[in-house]
Amino acid sequence: MADTGLAPKLYSYAEVEDAPTAYVMEYLDPCTWEILHQFLKSNAAAVDHTQLQEAVDSIIEKLESKNYVHSDLQSNNIMI
Repeated sequence: MADTGLAPKLYSYAEVEDAPTAYVMEYLDPCTWEILHQFLKSNAAAVDHTQLQEAVDSIIEKLESKNYVHSDLQSNNIMI
C-alpha cells in the first residue's frame, strides 16, 4: 500500500518470541497527517461523509484485491 501512497513505508520489523511484532515504518509528520477520529471531532460539521466513506471503501477494495485484511479498521487507525 505504500507504493500507492496509502500507507507509510515499512522499513523493517522484528519478531521476538512471546512479544508483539515491532514494526519500523516511515514517520508521519503530525503537521501534515492527522488521525481520522481527531479530525472528525474537530470538523464534524464540515466533513463530507459520503466522500469519506467512498475513500475508505476504495482503500478496502485495494487491500482485498491483494488478499489483505485489516483486522482493526476504525477511525483511530486511519490517518488523513
